[in-house]
Amino acid sequence: MPSSQAPVVIYLPQYRSVLAFQQGDGQIKLQGEGNKAHISGIFAQSLSNLMAGSATPKDLQRLQILEKQHAWLKGISRGYTDEEQLHTLLLGESLGMLFIEVTDQCNERCIHCYASSSPDCNSFLTLSEIKHVLDDAREMSKPFVQFTGGDPLIHKALVPAVAYASQLNFQGIEIYTNGLLLSDALLTQLKPYQPRISFSIYADNAEIHDAITQLPGSWKKTLAAMQRAKQAGFDIRAGVALMPENISCVDRIIPFLQHEIALPAEHVRFDPVKQTGRGQFMTEASQILIEPSHAPNADHLRRGKLCVSANGNIYPCIFSRKNLLGNIRTKSLKENIQALKHRSGAQPSAKHWKYCRTSLSCGDCQIIAYALGEE
Repeated sequence: MPSSQAPVVIYLPQYRSVLAFQQGDGQIKLQGEGNKAHISGIFAQSLSNLMAGSATPKDLQRLQILEKQHAWLKGISRGYTDEEQLHTLLLGESLGMLFIEVTDQCNERCIHCYASSSPDCNSFLTLSEIKHVLDDAREMSKPFVQFTGGDPLIHKALVPAVAYASQLNFQGIEIYTNGLLLSDALLTQLKPYQPRISFSIYADNAEIHDAITQLPGSWKKTLAAMQRAKQAGFDIRAGVALMPENISCVDRIIPFLQHEIALPAEHVRFDPVKQTGRGQFMTEASQILIEPSHAPNADHLRRGKLCVSANGNIYPCIFSRKNLLGNIRTKSLKENIQALKHRSGAQPSAKHWKYCRTSLSCGDCQIIAYALGEE
């Protein structure tokens, strides 16, 4: 079971971090990058000294032994707990992923929606705002850009936005959609820019899918849109949010999509519902947990992510919406990120750690949200 104690964030080289939980029996539990380890005795004491800023050369030698035993702890002998610049934790070596929610309006009303999107919402980023965000992001790095929402196909300037992103030569461009408005005409307009198109689909049958979207006929329309995009030569993938309502058909979804659309298994991604937005109905006990298949390479520099919402708010992740980093309508994306250099970390709180681990499934996001503290 996850610890209910307030952990300490230990910052490592390569823009990485781990959490340290002090145990009552003198042990320290370490957690990060989908890995866990318990250390005790002289190793735990040496790590405690490091965290207190009083590590001796002997302590560092012992911690170097830990690094050899656990590759994901590489650099812990040079770790520190006083994070002066949170922007390094957020962005890592560089910005790797940028989510742009062009609108919060959606033609579905999914029961789990992290952003509480619906036909009743009416926030939109202007094309000018989208272009400024893309310019700032490209100046900072070369991230992968996802246009999302709400449903991004509702935005009248989606094609010009994708076209502008294509000119800036990002790592990649993706549109995340339910596909209900993906007509042949729109596919033709998007064709020159070849964005990847990701579709949200929740089941291998209409009954379960339509109950989740609360829109009769949505499963049939989404499936047809996936088929049209695939036939038009677009790179497509499927995103499946897992919840108690659709867990019964999870083993059937990949074979179904392989048969119906010839979609490779590696192009289907499963994610547990996040405990945010309308997904707050999910309790910790009912969340579907997915263990990572492998940990990141300890030698690889960690890259960060950011989300710009339809009302201009900036968040550390599309799902981590309790930590407001600024708003592009008051300062540019670049200026907001620069301001993080002067933002101090949060005081440890067991209550806040419980929220982070139950509402966020990604270990990296959990640590970042915890370090930023509560709003």
